[in-house]
Amino acid sequence: MLSTQMQSCIDSYTKWAQARAEMKFGNDSPQSRILKRRFGINEAAEMIGVSRQAIAKAEDEGRLPKPELKDSNATRIIRAGYTLAQIDFMRDYFQKQPYQLIDTSSIIISVPGGKGGCWKTSTAVHLSQWLSLAGYRVLFVDIDPQAHGSMYFGYHPELNTTVDDTILPFMLGNKDDLTYCVKETAWPKLHIIPSNLQLQRIESEMDSADIEYPAHQMLQAGLQTIRNHYDVIIIDGHPDLGMGTTNMICASDAVLIATSAEINDMNSTCQLMGLIKDIYAPNGLSTTHEPHVRVLPTKLGAEHSSSQANLKDMQKFWHGMPLNSGVFFTDEVGKGQRKMATIYEQAEDRGTPAAWKRATDIYDATFSEILNTIVKPMWGAE
Repeated sequence: MLSTQMQSCIDSYTKWAQARAEMKFGNDSPQSRILKRRFGINEAAEMIGVSRQAIAKAEDEGRLPKPELKDSNATRIIRAGYTLAQIDFMRDYFQKQPYQLIDTSSIIISVPGGKGGCWKTSTAVHLSQWLSLAGYRVLFVDIDPQAHGSMYFGYHPELNTTVDDTILPFMLGNKDDLTYCVKETAWPKLHIIPSNLQLQRIESEMDSADIEYPAHQMLQAGLQTIRNHYDVIIIDGHPDLGMGTTNMICASDAVLIATSAEINDMNSTCQLMGLIKDIYAPNGLSTTHEPHVRVLPTKLGAEHSSSQANLKDMQKFWHGMPLNSGVFFTDEVGKGQRKMATIYEQAEDRGTPAAWKRATDIYDATFSEILNTIVKPMWGAE
């Protein structure tokens, strides 16, 4: 029978995928992820918002712990650098936590894409970690059944994550809130709701599920139960026009459509814009608010490349929609993806310092624009 044959293929693939995951990521887990990156005193001072002299004086006077040294027996004192946790401790001491300035609920940002390969997941993960580096409390919500975003944090569907660790039980009416699936990561202020291949069931089972809210508003309802714990919530979804994507758009305060500067991706973005139009049309779905929608350009090349020509076209026919900054090609991201690590956590195996700095500069510029022109105005912050 065909159904038996298909089940056999599924079972065979599942065994193969698990064996492959164990071979490639067998030692990886949320607990084994340790942020090895250290920050120099100048970096730390900039991240905290104080002078390096203020840090050194507080250490000398015993108001902060003495700095760790690379070699305590060496004749020349060389600082080992600060961990992210130590920097956050100093933010507390100097009263420089950025969330102390925020008197509102979290901003929910979704990063959808009209098709695969538009760098939506890597961009969403990098954005989450960048905000965490800046001291904000962040929740990364992975609703893409492929779970690539989860893997960046050590959560692997074939190894250590089940459907019960995802949003699916809530989405199908089997849980009252989302607290059950919020997990910690190696980042002090960054939590995650991981994904699993079983999230595909959202598309086939939600219409018949016994749920309290309209199907397209379930994710929004779930996030309302936990959003006060965070400053920013980032949602990474599947590149389609289904129920999962509809949920993430309806739940969002801001939608950043990841669009590579390629003709096919621009066409796919138009299809996604069509879905958004239908949701918020006068005869569309019932919604509580309209999100702020922007286009996030990705896969940008050198000045005279075709991608730059396509970007100029996007800026013409989507006037005011594309961000001024965008994500350029950089091999540093690809190097990190070999072990599911971002440029922000790489302490070893970096390229040249110049190449790594160029990569961080690319993302820093884009994410600063998102924070300063989209997120902060929604907070009402200056």
